[in-house]
Amino acid sequence: MQPHRAALSNGVDWAAYSPREKQAYLSGFIAGAGAEQARALAVLAGDSLDSSAVSSSAITRLKDEQQLRFSYAPSVYAAQIDDFYWWEDHRQIPIVDVMVTINRQMRDR
Repeated sequence: MQPHRAALSNGVDWAAYSPREKQAYLSGFIAGAGAEQARALAVLAGDSLDSSAVSSSAITRLKDEQQLRFSYAPSVYAAQIDDFYWWEDHRQIPIVDVMVTINRQMRDR
C-alpha cells in the first residue's frame, strides 16, 4: 500500500479531521498556494534566484494588491468544504479540487 499523500486527501479524510486539523490543513494550503504563486511570478519575471522575489514580502505585496489567488480565511474555506462534503457522493473528490472550485465560485460572485 502506498503512503497517504496530503495533497490527495479527500472528503473521507476531511470528515475525520478535528476543527483544529481542518484549520491547520487549510492554513498550510493557503500558505503553500501563496508561496507557489510568488515563485511562479518570480520565474516569469526572471527573478527566481532573487530571494526577496519569492519571500514573505512578495506574498505580502500580493496580499496588499489583492492578488492572492486563495485570499479568504481558512474558516471561510472550511465552512464551504463542510457544505460540499455533506453530500456523500462528493467524498472521493480531493480537497485540493474542492478548494479550487470553491475559490473560483467565491471570486466569481
